[in-house]
Amino acid sequence: MGMIKNFFNKSIEDNKYPFGSKECASFLREAYKNSIDETIILTEDIYEKLQRYDEINETLGKLDLEKKTIEHFLQNEMKEYETAFCKERKITWKPVQKNTLDTKSIKKYEPEIASKYSKISSTRMFKIY
Repeated sequence: MGMIKNFFNKSIEDNKYPFGSKECASFLREAYKNSIDETIILTEDIYEKLQRYDEINETLGKLDLEKKTIEHFLQNEMKEYETAFCKERKITWKPVQKNTLDTKSIKKYEPEIASKYSKISSTRMFKIY
């Protein structure tokens, strides 16, 4: 794995797979899928990135609220209508049906079937506190 990580680090430097890209995310998930149950102390210069991360999250939260406010306003303007036009823009708000399985009931009333068709997947959850 060391050679792969070195290749990836070189690719990052050459901007082939820059941080933030899908390729980078894929590589990081695969390269570091196995974790070590220990703690690492990161260097203090990384703290600026954490502060910027917090600023971005705050801005995204405000933008998301503004976006939802506009969506709700438009839905209220459309009322029961499925399609609306405003100048060259088309807006749709149509019913969509979705067929789902009630896994809670299957587990309760048919535990053998639930167990037979259940899959366990593993991933690493990334959180910043």
